[in-house]
Amino acid sequence: MKIIFERLSTLLILLFVQNTFAQVGPNDSTSRYYAIQEVTIFGKGSDIGLNNRVSATQIQSFNKHDVVEAVNLLPGVSITQLGARNEGSILVRGFNSLRTPVFYDGIPIYTPYDGTFDLSRFNTFDIEGISIDKGMVSVQYGPNTMGGAVNIISKKPIKKLDINGQSGFISAKGDVANGYFSSFNVGTRQNTYYALGSVSVLDRKDFVLSNSFEPTDISLQDAGKRNHAASQDIKLSGKVGYTPNETDEYSLSFIYQNGNKTISPNVLLTGNSNWRDYPVYDKKSAYFKTKTLLAEKTFLHVTGYYDTYFNEMKQYDDKEYILQNKNSSFSSVYDDYAVGGIVNLTSEAIRNNVITLSLNQKFDVHREHNREIAERLEVGQNFKAGEPVQEYNDYTFFVGVEDVIELNSFVKGILGLSYNTRRNTGAQEYGTHYDTGERDVLFDFPTGSNQAFDYKGGLVVEPVDNHKITLSASKRARFASQKERYSSRFGSQVPNPSLKSEYAWVFDLTYSGEIGSVFQYELSGFVNDIHDAILVRTVGELDNGNPVNQNINIGKAVFQGYELAFGYQPLSFLSLGGNYSFMALKDKTGNDEKFTDVPNHKVMGYTKVDIPKIKSAFLVSVEHYGKRYMTSTGDEAPDFTLLQAKFSVPVVNGVSLDLSVRNLLDKDYYLALGYPREGRSFLTALSYRF
Repeated sequence: MKIIFERLSTLLILLFVQNTFAQVGPNDSTSRYYAIQEVTIFGKGSDIGLNNRVSATQIQSFNKHDVVEAVNLLPGVSITQLGARNEGSILVRGFNSLRTPVFYDGIPIYTPYDGTFDLSRFNTFDIEGISIDKGMVSVQYGPNTMGGAVNIISKKPIKKLDINGQSGFISAKGDVANGYFSSFNVGTRQNTYYALGSVSVLDRKDFVLSNSFEPTDISLQDAGKRNHAASQDIKLSGKVGYTPNETDEYSLSFIYQNGNKTISPNVLLTGNSNWRDYPVYDKKSAYFKTKTLLAEKTFLHVTGYYDTYFNEMKQYDDKEYILQNKNSSFSSVYDDYAVGGIVNLTSEAIRNNVITLSLNQKFDVHREHNREIAERLEVGQNFKAGEPVQEYNDYTFFVGVEDVIELNSFVKGILGLSYNTRRNTGAQEYGTHYDTGERDVLFDFPTGSNQAFDYKGGLVVEPVDNHKITLSASKRARFASQKERYSSRFGSQVPNPSLKSEYAWVFDLTYSGEIGSVFQYELSGFVNDIHDAILVRTVGELDNGNPVNQNINIGKAVFQGYELAFGYQPLSFLSLGGNYSFMALKDKTGNDEKFTDVPNHKVMGYTKVDIPKIKSAFLVSVEHYGKRYMTSTGDEAPDFTLLQAKFSVPVVNGVSLDLSVRNLLDKDYYLALGYPREGRSFLTALSYRF
């Protein structure tokens, strides 16, 4: 059965269309509006391909309400759920979010301490698209792009009065609504300026599990609704821009995200760490971007940003989520900020060359403490003292240059070099001193620094129109996060302030083509050779027998595979499509380490039928995921297949009604061990555009 399914899946991906999966081409009338927000290897030609870009049209067509769900439409991308934190995350060609940073309009949005962020908190209602650089990565992104780069591109108005949005609710198994969402974007574009304001809310109650779910411990999770699975995200964003002429642009933007989320217990495990909440999960960003023509064919891009992150995580004694009397219970506060600047100078002044010089610097500040817990005799809560604030500071600097050389009319060469450095200027901890053994003291770790050089080279060959071959090789480094260097994980880990950067040699071969206006295809093969990877080694034992670990640079691995994406529209009313990914992750240290969260096979496919007489559309999509490791010791999750369907019909001019069903087969599946996912659910929404 598996072989039959894989063969049918391979056949399906030969039918991929650019209707629903329409790409914004370089000559598209809207593409010029987003030049200041996108990041490309300038002069290379269009970087937009079937394998690396998802548009707003696709996102809405497939009902993908957060960034994690949206990028999962692309081949080579795996999604996972960090269950103990209810945190959505992605992996690109096997590299997790630590190694594949996420940007918003070209600005890094990872948090200073963890080095990542819960991407499920980023909804998609005010974004225009998401691009992923996998093989060749521009120096304009700056440091830490070992696994590539993900760039979220925010909406901009393109009309004098530009209004769009969506409102709806989610239901399942008789529930009137166990979730709702609403968004509204309104903007204007005039001759010399533009402005846009957006507001959205995404509220999810405890979702309903599949009928196939079988409880292992009803005290942790009964059949029916998933315990403690609610979340709410409110997002406000806005931007204003000044366009004095056809070449220059100056913009100021802000993003305010207010979130809170509960953490579902692991259905297989007991223990204090099962009972958690994030009552506050907020992120605020403000940034300006400029594009100025300095001289003929020479542009200066300047970006400045200030990004803050604040959360509170509470850990409780038991499933009542009331008491915090145990030593392992606490209220932890993170209060972080980052400030940075990016300067890019791009020039075509030298004939047949497009040269980009990029300077990038970033200051990261992490502040944390355990909050004091007040006595509440009426419920049995004892007083618990808090901690002093501990602060960690990093300074990161990057300088890079790349040159796109036109060797002849159909061959271009790309060369690049960059220097990266990160310096720690302060790191504090409260607890047991790492050297003296003194308890309950605030102490400083040794400071230090790390440097790395990165290189890249490639060829872009376009033998005929609408056909392109790209061959590239890159050496890309990634600095260790503050958490990897300094966290003691409640005494179970030895900090390693001198932890060095890891790096990978990345090789990519991509061929894309188009036959007529109805058939597109793209094939990519890649090898990522990883060195000095940061892995955990056991270095001792606690009194209770549990291991004591430390992060060190001992890892070697090879991530390799291929991706396919095809499009075909045989009739004006019929569209078929899909993509396929194969991944093989191999440990080269001799420890037979298993890499988690990445399925060996992934298939995405759909069929769309337009019904002209009633101006409606019917869409059916399928997702198949092969086996993946859930633990580094080899625990596997079985493969699974999800089926979705959607029917859209116009109501009045500019307003349409969407009726959708997700997980139509009511499949019981999970992305993290012990954390089952949602069963069959229904979505009803009104989409509007004026």
